[in-house]
Amino acid sequence: MRQLRYVLAAILLMAVGGARLACAQDSLQIVAVVNDQAISKIDLLVRLQLVIQATGLKDSPQVRGRLAPQILRALIDERLKKAEAQRLGITATRAEVEHKLEQIAAANNMSIAQFNRAVQRDPLVAQAFTDEAAAQIAWDKLIRTKLGPTITVTQQDVDEELRRIKESFDKPQYRVAEIFIAVDQPDQDAVSRQSAERLMDQLRQGGDFGRLAQQFSQERSAAQGGDIGWIRPDQIDDSVASALAGMKPGDLDGPVRSTGGYYILQLRDVRAGGQSAANPDDAVVWLKQIFIGVASDSPKDKVDEAMRKIQVVRSQVKNCADMDRFGRDYMPAEAIDLGTSTISDLPDALKEIGRSQPVGQISDPVQVETGIGVFMVCQRQAAQGGMPTRDQVARALVSMRLDQLAHGYLRDLRRAAVIDVRNAAL
Repeated sequence: MRQLRYVLAAILLMAVGGARLACAQDSLQIVAVVNDQAISKIDLLVRLQLVIQATGLKDSPQVRGRLAPQILRALIDERLKKAEAQRLGITATRAEVEHKLEQIAAANNMSIAQFNRAVQRDPLVAQAFTDEAAAQIAWDKLIRTKLGPTITVTQQDVDEELRRIKESFDKPQYRVAEIFIAVDQPDQDAVSRQSAERLMDQLRQGGDFGRLAQQFSQERSAAQGGDIGWIRPDQIDDSVASALAGMKPGDLDGPVRSTGGYYILQLRDVRAGGQSAANPDDAVVWLKQIFIGVASDSPKDKVDEAMRKIQVVRSQVKNCADMDRFGRDYMPAEAIDLGTSTISDLPDALKEIGRSQPVGQISDPVQVETGIGVFMVCQRQAAQGGMPTRDQVARALVSMRLDQLAHGYLRDLRRAAVIDVRNAAL
């Protein structure tokens, strides 16, 4: 499940402190133009402060100077994604954005009411969260609807992948997180390497890897804080495999030049190949939800009303198709299906449901800070200690190819765009 994650407490108190120090005229200075869309200095300052606080970095002129070019590039990509989605008639609905903001709040142990009260202290902060959420939602929808249907995985593809897995089965496997900085054209190599080196500097100074990945990595793994799970040497570029072979769990390495750009790597764990024992929490579950937003500190009658509605839903839902049918009365259709995830990657509140809830049976109500929900396990694939199943291989191939197509799509948008970077100096 993809989430935007921020450390909010400090952000919301001082998010535009730096921006307010600038005079109005200076704040409205244009720092870049993407096609016909301007990015102002105030846009850069607000996002910069959010990133500094979210990643736990010390706020200083030096840190701001190092981060500003990366943040400007992220804002440029955001404009490109949003414009392309709008061109194709794909937008984020208000309900989808609100749901995404609820996820941000929950990830930071806040109710949505607490989140809204905090961000509304400054309209610029509220707009920054909303803009980023809307752009990412629209882009994800574009990738699914435009690129997803073009992917075909044949039985021969699965056979070939299984053959490669067997050949490398006895080799070590790595649990890896990544930050990827693309090199779209040869003359951009030095700039991209410099960006990766700046991020390595931030990590050495204590920056949070996952949050930096979410903000700056140009792979779809950014949504999971850069975590790409367990990989085999044959699945990755030779330069990356070579770097991982010389690392110990907890080590960082980078920039590592690979096909397409530069990687920063964090090795989280190593396990021997050919292991037969399986971690039960490596089981893969497909979940659906029906969730009614109501802050836990809301008046008791509102909480009771939400619980009453959820209980009515529980009495009506008999299968996963019913989850879709009845869920649309309470939340965006796209938010009902949580997709597949390993149990270990689920939020704590859902782990036990993932482990023990019978397939096709609706759960008891689960109340969290942001509301009350019921969940259903539509499918459960037991953890495999040996070779993966054909279905698992096919899903992995689809995901890999979708990632490749999404990266290529954004690269083509960058190449076709008229981008005028004027001045990112703060």
